[in-house]
Amino acid sequence: MVSTKHWKYPENEDIVLNALRGLAATNPTIRLIPSERVVYRPTEHKNKVAVISGGGAGHEPLHSGFVGENLLDAAVSGSIFASPSTKQIMAAVKATAKKEHGALIVVKNYTGDILHFGLVAERAKRDGIDVELVVVSDDVAVGRTQNEMVGRRGLAGTALVHKIVGAASNTGASLAELTELGKKVNSLLATMSASLARTSVPGRKAEEDDQDDENTAELGLGIHNEPGEKIDIPEIRNLVQTLYDRILDPKDKERHYLEIEDEDEYVLLINNIGGTSSLELYAITHFLLEGCPLKKKPSRILVSDFVTSLNSPGFSLTIMNLSKLSTSVFSQSQILLFLDLETDAPGWKPKTYDQKAWEEVRKDEGSSEDHAKVPHSSLKVDGEKFASALQKAMDSVIEKEPLITKYDTLVGDGDCGETLKNGATGILEALKNDSEFRKNINDPVATLSAVTEIVEDKMGGTSGGLYAIYLTSLVKNLSNASEISSSVVAEAIYDALYDGLFKYTKAREGGRTLVDTLQPFANTLKETGDLSSLVEAARKGCKNTAELHAKFGRASYVSEEDFKKEGGIPDPGAVGLLALIEGFTSLY
Repeated sequence: MVSTKHWKYPENEDIVLNALRGLAATNPTIRLIPSERVVYRPTEHKNKVAVISGGGAGHEPLHSGFVGENLLDAAVSGSIFASPSTKQIMAAVKATAKKEHGALIVVKNYTGDILHFGLVAERAKRDGIDVELVVVSDDVAVGRTQNEMVGRRGLAGTALVHKIVGAASNTGASLAELTELGKKVNSLLATMSASLARTSVPGRKAEEDDQDDENTAELGLGIHNEPGEKIDIPEIRNLVQTLYDRILDPKDKERHYLEIEDEDEYVLLINNIGGTSSLELYAITHFLLEGCPLKKKPSRILVSDFVTSLNSPGFSLTIMNLSKLSTSVFSQSQILLFLDLETDAPGWKPKTYDQKAWEEVRKDEGSSEDHAKVPHSSLKVDGEKFASALQKAMDSVIEKEPLITKYDTLVGDGDCGETLKNGATGILEALKNDSEFRKNINDPVATLSAVTEIVEDKMGGTSGGLYAIYLTSLVKNLSNASEISSSVVAEAIYDALYDGLFKYTKAREGGRTLVDTLQPFANTLKETGDLSSLVEAARKGCKNTAELHAKFGRASYVSEEDFKKEGGIPDPGAVGLLALIEGFTSLY
């Protein structure tokens, strides 16, 4: 569910105006008319058609963030999700439009915007300034039957219209030519969105209907919190398929607006609707590219927050057909150049590349260096029993993962359980499917070396590093042995800790780390060699961490009170290592 918490802003101050003030303070090329909430670029030295946009706030960087070279000349902001007044819009026209050139206004297809901006266009014409409107309507979420009266909504495709028309205006094109261009771009756009939850508005209490089920998502959720189609949260590849089907399926007569052939060039725009992390947005981009049913690769891939709905945790996909995008004045290649031209508008974040860079053949993936060859030894163990013990150890870790994750969520960063599970899953996969791994299972040096490789590949974070260093040292110690015996194993385990791992960490017993499990285990093994004693020592060391305050890692920043929750929380890493020890030793 999306967070409904916001910082507390002064009730008697306008948050939208303060946001515009913050934007203007960071950008010396723009000006602000505070009384009308208009951001504009001075155009006294520019002989061009002014390109203006606007609408309700809450969709930033649209509109104010797109004021800049090769983009908008002015943007006017209403209150959150509310159209600006005619007085505000007229202020933007007067600040930027010259009578000899006029102005092109780009608006999204919402009734309030069209009425207010349309009225200004008519009044401006009355006053001798020629003004035309381009209405963006790229949404395909709502079918023709349902929206035949008002038409399709304007969504992220608006950003493409802004960029192309804004850059084209610097060529000296006439108002009629820019209007034709804007309308042509709009006719070749289609957008479909998906979101995990509604958005929340600062200073406004969330309605009960906006409290979303944590197991559902919405297709076609509007950018003003208009409801979409409720669905169970799908696997991402299935969601991607659904989005493409809604946009491209010619059999869907209700939503099929975009004609595109296999040989056509096209642009993909992937838009963060507000609350999607950069990590997820680029992961989503990968799946959108992987799942694209069009035969050609996209000519351009633009990924950013273009048109948002405050903090809505969603994204949208826009496809623009380039091959059909030419006008009486502008060719397809010119229009693509307009999209590529650099801008100083702070909200336009896609990196600009030279057109030649896009045309060059690029390798999709790099390759990493081959791993070192696994060493072998003359040492021999019962391979089947060793494999079964490994299986038990990994199963034990995976079984304990939810508990480890719970503990680490309370006193750490929440990734310990997942990290250990990743390593365990990798080892189980090798046991099941790696013939080389199985072939060497009776050689402890070869097997533990291969396990170390898996740990390095699959486990990140501090615990991954600790395990890899310890196992590397253990393999080195065993490699020097001439035979395998209880005393040899005990010595190798002990030395791997004291002469290996302890060289690289200050963690010791009492520091609330996995060492609290490992150190008493290694000590007892060397001193007694008794299996039940050493497992009990590991259990006691792990249990004691519930009474300790962390001295190392992220947990060292957690308060004493947090460690005392639920009667004391043991160290997650210590719990994970204990699960491994108990599982492995259960067969010995």
